Amino acid sequence: MKQVVFNALQTSLSGGIGRYCYELSKAVYKRHEVDFKIVIREEDKDLFDFASNKDLIIIYGIKNSMQRNYYEQFKLPKLIYKKYPDAIIHYPDTMAPLCSKNKIIITIHDLAFKSFKNAFTWKTTIWKNFITALSIKKVSKIIAITNFARSEILKYYPDVKNKVKVVYNGFNDFSKELIDINNVNKSILNLKGNKYILTVSTISPRKNVDGLIKAFDLIKNQINDYKLVIVGKNGWMYQGVYDLVDTLKLSNRILFTGEVNDDELKFLYKNAVVFVYPSFYEGFGLPPLEAMSYGIPCVVSNKTSIPEVVGEAAIKIDPYDLNEIGDMIIKVVQDKKICDDLILKSRNRLKYFSWEKCCNAVIDIYLRN
Repeated sequence: MKQVVFNALQTSLSGGIGRYCYELSKAVYKRHEVDFKIVIREEDKDLFDFASNKDLIIIYGIKNSMQRNYYEQFKLPKLIYKKYPDAIIHYPDTMAPLCSKNKIIITIHDLAFKSFKNAFTWKTTIWKNFITALSIKKVSKIIAITNFARSEILKYYPDVKNKVKVVYNGFNDFSKELIDINNVNKSILNLKGNKYILTVSTISPRKNVDGLIKAFDLIKNQINDYKLVIVGKNGWMYQGVYDLVDTLKLSNRILFTGEVNDDELKFLYKNAVVFVYPSFYEGFGLPPLEAMSYGIPCVVSNKTSIPEVVGEAAIKIDPYDLNEIGDMIIKVVQDKKICDDLILKSRNRLKYFSWEKCCNAVIDIYLRN
């Protein structure tokens, strides 16, 4: 049986990639089609209770991304080769273990550090450029999570065309799950019965949260009874977003929830009127799919991977055009026919994405390498 060691150290250290690590490793493990070992942090052990202890490689003392990067490069490859010399190693992002003697597969979610200015600090940008160029040469296979992500890889690294395979992410359909109200913060519970526009993303330049706030300011008097709810943790260069709210005197109309738990996220999706995702750059973009699963009409960016993911099931806007963002929000809020049409299309679109489909395609890659 083919043996695979999957690096899931990012599970609770990062957002989208962390979710990818957890959901994909769980789906692959439960299929029992490969001898699957999962590398996790000790802090995440309870999350991986679906796996036998003999199939978990538990690492202690990793508290942040810097420690994780060091361990993944210099310690983990030796540990894996010593115990599993014939195994394929799957790292879930652009950084491969450069000193590894095993065969390696990586997943590339996006190349924002190349394509989008100010996506990261200058130190992180230099590091990502350096490590990605070497990693892409080192690995035997690259999984791209969208055709857009594949096109980005080939734009900057055209020589790896034969290594790249597109496998769509799955998504988490929370809509069928119960909500434990005891786990929901009071400030979020108080939103029930109120009308609000929802966005879910890290607060950083490429997510265009400031653009959404400015668009909301343009239309605030047309939708006096609506609030804007911004869900997500602070990222790179976040302070300007909070300063903007103060400058526009919108503190009483905008709620920042910060990072939320799954019950809070489910509550927020369930009670929203419209979901807006005006990001400048995404490798995939899970939140619109999550919103669609709750029957929420979506207004999304027409840039990068987002149109590929949502298909015809969302209204697309130019994220640089504040008037268009505002106009489309008003259109969705006021036109029930448009809402009903988007909700119907959403149900069909969601059928394209599941962790089971993602798992099937990834296992096929394992077996062919």
